[in-house]
Amino acid sequence: MVRIAREKRHALLQKRIEENPFINDEELAEEFSVSVATIRLDRMALGIPEMRIRIRQKAEAAQPKLRNATVVGELVDCIIGKKAISIMTATDDMVDEAHIVRSQCLYAQASSLARTVLNLPVCITAVANIKYKQPVTVGDKLIAKAEVMRQRDQKYYVWVTIRKMRKEVFRAKFIIESLE
Repeated sequence: MVRIAREKRHALLQKRIEENPFINDEELAEEFSVSVATIRLDRMALGIPEMRIRIRQKAEAAQPKLRNATVVGELVDCIIGKKAISIMTATDDMVDEAHIVRSQCLYAQASSLARTVLNLPVCITAVANIKYKQPVTVGDKLIAKAEVMRQRDQKYYVWVTIRKMRKEVFRAKFIIESLE
């Protein structure tokens, strides 16, 4: 392929990435007969993120929109009505005088994830059975997994476990009632 002027290459690059956001820099470099570094510089000049970020953006756009997306921590996976996962790192503002993360912080992560997985417009937590099993300290990475166990009429039974390094530190069983 003959060398293309920068402006024209930019236009073609932008069009090509819009057509196929999953194309990588190596494939683009071969297609345009330029180096991978040139493709990266062109992408930066055009404000186009790298492939892994484009893939993440597409995946997030494909996710159903959550009504109650106020999750304590970062929501990393959610299949509405089935299961969800969030990640939170314990920070200094979560600890008490003994430098142990307060239980209400873990409850907030579990409760918000349980409500998010249900994605109900209006609901209340009718029952919460919780157990703080292990101390958590600053810097611990906490992975919460919620699973909808069953539904009876307007009541949903959701179990949430929070782990640090594969060890369960907190668990909760919620009965959440829809008010629709």
